[in-house]
Amino acid sequence: MLRYVGRIVRLFALIIISLSLVACGRAKSNLSLPDPSGSMIEITQAYPGVGMVVIPEGAGICTGTVVGEKTVLTAAHCVLKAGRYAFRTSKETYYTYNRLIMGSGSVDDPHDIALLVFDSTFGPEAEIHRFDDKVERGDTIRLVGLGCSNLETRRGAGTKRTGTNVVAEINDYINFLTPRNYARGILGPINRAGSCFGDSGGPAFSELNGELKLVGVTHAGGYLGDDLVSEYINVANHSANRNWLRGQNQTYQLGMQGI
Repeated sequence: MLRYVGRIVRLFALIIISLSLVACGRAKSNLSLPDPSGSMIEITQAYPGVGMVVIPEGAGICTGTVVGEKTVLTAAHCVLKAGRYAFRTSKETYYTYNRLIMGSGSVDDPHDIALLVFDSTFGPEAEIHRFDDKVERGDTIRLVGLGCSNLETRRGAGTKRTGTNVVAEINDYINFLTPRNYARGILGPINRAGSCFGDSGGPAFSELNGELKLVGVTHAGGYLGDDLVSEYINVANHSANRNWLRGQNQTYQLGMQGI
């Protein structure tokens, strides 16, 4: 059963009413996944193109990735509330003037992506990421997010964390599995990372020759037998998602690359 992994209320828990468990029955991968390492995911100050999306009136947080000099990619379900959104990098806070939303924001929506367009260009502290055009089952992918550090308590949101995992399955989504006996929130073993509340909208990166390229956007997660499953929206080779991104890029002159 799956639920969103976004939106942490300050000092409280989740704010979305629709976060009850839905969407059951995902098929478990038969891919041979690596054994969990003894090292847990790391807290990091790296990945300057990944920051915190703050929902209007401070109602909660998600994660987003800089994809243009004024543009951040995040999840549609993170930006359904009217008002101005903030994006916090390590040094600055930026404010939106436009939202471009593809999906409905439902928990079973494979088009759960959105773009936030900001008033001013990002400073040099924010790295702009290109899109990749390929992701396959068995690929090792880097996950980054600012969500909670414990799925049950939902505590620890706002601290940037990173780990890797192997793509276990690609259907409507890019799926990652984390052994259930681990807590998670870009959490768990360094090589079997997963996602937690507040990570929604955050990136899954391919990593080649030192360059990180976007392949996925954090969507939802839940329990699947002995594993925790983290679902990511496919922005690498899902034609409908890429066509939408390409159209927004051309219409609004966003300067995104790799799509």
